[in-house]
Amino acid sequence: MEDRLAGEAYSATHGVWAEGERLIFGKLRIPAGTKAEPHSHPNEQMIIVLGGSVHMDIEGDRRTCVKGDIIHVPANAVHSAEIPASEDYHFITAKDTSWGIQGTPVKG
Repeated sequence: MEDRLAGEAYSATHGVWAEGERLIFGKLRIPAGTKAEPHSHPNEQMIIVLGGSVHMDIEGDRRTCVKGDIIHVPANAVHSAEIPASEDYHFITAKDTSWGIQGTPVKG
């Protein structure tokens, strides 16, 4: 699989993913010291943190997530991520195929 950009409109997220009939499953990375700006998508998202940490904001609920944490992002929820400068954030994500891997940037 080819390493591809997964959030070109709102972040430097990249990695690999496979899209099946009903599920997208990806192994992704966001570089240290960068952000995934606020965005949303109509498909819910499940995330498993593999390494590094992330300051995740989901509809104003801000928390720090680390290796082993599982994050649920509801459908249409505005969310963003800030990656500390210390190390890259590695994660696995799964979404249904109703929208694709990328979200839509939210301008506030």
